[in-house]
Amino acid sequence: MSKQSIDLEFRLVEILAEKMNLLHSQQERENLVDEALKEVFHKQEFLEFKEPLENSEHRLQFIQEFLSYGVLTEMLCDSFVEDIVINNLKPIYVHHSQKGFISTGKCFGSYKEIDLFVHKLLMFVGRTKLTKIVNLELPNLEGRVNIALSSFGPQLTITKAKVSPISIIELIRTGSLTHEIAAQLWIYVEGLSIRPANIMIAGGPGVGKTTLLNALFGFIPEKDRMVVIEDTMELNTELHESCSRLESDDEITLADWVKNSLRMRPERIIIGEVRGEEASDMITACNVGKYCIGTIHALTSREAIVRLQNEPMNIPKMLVSLIDVFIVLKRYHVEDKVFRVVDEVSETSGMEQEKILLAHVCKYDYESKSLKMVNPSLVYRDQLAQLAGVSPTAIIKEHKMRTMLLQELDKRKMITIKEVSIFCQNYSKNPDKTVASLGFNRQEILEKMEIC
Repeated sequence: MSKQSIDLEFRLVEILAEKMNLLHSQQERENLVDEALKEVFHKQEFLEFKEPLENSEHRLQFIQEFLSYGVLTEMLCDSFVEDIVINNLKPIYVHHSQKGFISTGKCFGSYKEIDLFVHKLLMFVGRTKLTKIVNLELPNLEGRVNIALSSFGPQLTITKAKVSPISIIELIRTGSLTHEIAAQLWIYVEGLSIRPANIMIAGGPGVGKTTLLNALFGFIPEKDRMVVIEDTMELNTELHESCSRLESDDEITLADWVKNSLRMRPERIIIGEVRGEEASDMITACNVGKYCIGTIHALTSREAIVRLQNEPMNIPKMLVSLIDVFIVLKRYHVEDKVFRVVDEVSETSGMEQEKILLAHVCKYDYESKSLKMVNPSLVYRDQLAQLAGVSPTAIIKEHKMRTMLLQELDKRKMITIKEVSIFCQNYSKNPDKTVASLGFNRQEILEKMEIC
């Protein structure tokens, strides 16, 4: 970019400060830039651009380029790129889902150019204040950005959001889990519309915790009122019209929002990442009959429990067991390929000598590269059977039925998040009719089903 072009764009950013927000459509953004250009030329500024931009085609091209991400546009459009790392004027790196962390060979041309890019990001979301650390969302929930202003220049990390969230069946196809385990997660999340499980999804950075949480949304019945609380908006709730979304900032913390959510009549409270005093408020919500799902940074179920019990979360041991299920994800990097898997699923099963007991339901076997059921779900299954007024055998049959249904959806290529969500929500409302839509008789299948 020429110095004159950069100066013009800085002037437009100045005019447009606080006029744009995340809810504006592309057309509304283009109109705002067009009005800003008129203001610039009316004040006799940057007149060398006026004549070329009087051509409507050139003007539209300029506006669209101004609203684009420049050198990053191609990376943001690449479905395999998960994160983009910018360290001032050094080459830009990306985290590629197949190749890992690699250099793109591209970079910003000058300090002024990267400074303009930073201020554009603020403009897109309606902010003007640039502090040492800034966290913000990209328009249309395309991702989130962390900006750190160090003495070595701006350091930016952009984490892309999935344009279309990955469904549970698409995760099965990647090898992250099996139909059988997915059916178990379906029962945990839906709880036969009687008693859903309180779930904590654990794992290190970049293992797919948010991806799995998005996929699990497909199992939540349409009638269940949700409140989703995040530091930075990442989750996709488009298929849940009654869902409220809350975001923490410098004034309102996650803990504040979790406390407030109890006044919003939720059946379910979803917390994007649990890491502080909001954990105590989440457990309080569980204790008063709300169903909660959250993610946490921990490498095992036991480590997650230890984190919850200690600073800064400080949940009493007796109350940690209100979390019914821990799902742990892990990332492997083998032969220049990265793959993510559900490493373990465990249920809490009471206490012994002040230690919370864990019952492993499934575990990933690295040697065979497969996720295996190691024990049946006993604790949660029996609780659910008692509340539903059925035998544990009925729950086992229901698990087998759902395994078969997920296999059938996979076979018929009904794999998008929308298709899976609609099917599962219909099944929650009327299982017999929903199974009949696939050409099967649910009651006949259940009656013929053998339990070993």
